[in-house]
Amino acid sequence: MVKIYLRSILKDEENSLALFDSNRDGDINELTTTVKAGDTIIWKLDCCSGIKNITRIYSKEEKHTIFINQPKKRLVCKGFKLHLEIPEDKEERIEKYAIECILCNGNELKIDPMIRVPPPPTKGG
Repeated sequence: MVKIYLRSILKDEENSLALFDSNRDGDINELTTTVKAGDTIIWKLDCCSGIKNITRIYSKEEKHTIFINQPKKRLVCKGFKLHLEIPEDKEERIEKYAIECILCNGNELKIDPMIRVPPPPTKGG
C-alpha cells in the first residue's frame, strides 16, 4: 500500500499542493509516485492541510494503463482509494492523473501528478 498525502501551500503567491508519499518522495504539484502492480493507493489530507475536500481524482490519459478503475471516495477521511487491478508487465507504465480539490479558503485547485508502475525486478542468475 502506498499513501499520498496532500497539503495546500502558497508558492510564488499562488495556491499549490505539496504532495508526499509513503515511499518518502515529495514534490510541489508534480509528484511521481512509484507503486507495484496489485498495490493499493490511498490519497489522504495531511494534518492541517488547508484543504476542505478532494473532489475528484481521475486519469488524464486516453489509454488507461494504470487507472483501469476510477479511484473511490473514502467518506471517513475525506480521501480516495484505488486498488491497481493490473498484472505485472515487462514494460514500465506511467500515467498522468488529475487531483481536483477545494481549499479551506474556498478556492478550487487542480494539479496533474503521475503514477509509475515499474516492471518487476529481474531474477539474477
